[in-house]
Amino acid sequence: MRKLLIPLVAGLSVVAIAAPASAQYAPRGDRYNRYQPAFDGRGLQARVDRVREQIRRLEARRVLSFREGRSLEIEASNVQRQIFRDSRNGIQPGEAQRIEERIRRLEYRVQREATDMNNRPGYRRY
Repeated sequence: MRKLLIPLVAGLSVVAIAAPASAQYAPRGDRYNRYQPAFDGRGLQARVDRVREQIRRLEARRVLSFREGRSLEIEASNVQRQIFRDSRNGIQPGEAQRIEERIRRLEYRVQREATDMNNRPGYRRY
């Protein structure tokens, strides 16, 4: 039994050590992990949908004027169109950053327009 078991264990250990490097797990990309696979824009699309819903609610409560709401709605639809266009073949990290920045600017504009107090009763500018 020993004659069979010792060579078998030795042979298995040699095979395990000599496994090719390509068969071992390694994360994709270089050592700085710059490579990120492309993704579809579902998360970005959901954020734009939430902003559009917020615009509609603020318009209904008359916090935003018609003109402000229309301008923000056009910007939101432009962002959605860009997400749709870019997500056909997957959104690359650079594209995702540009879209993310546009969404942040849109969210900031909604916040700023909602708190600017123009055309509200009792508000005097000077």
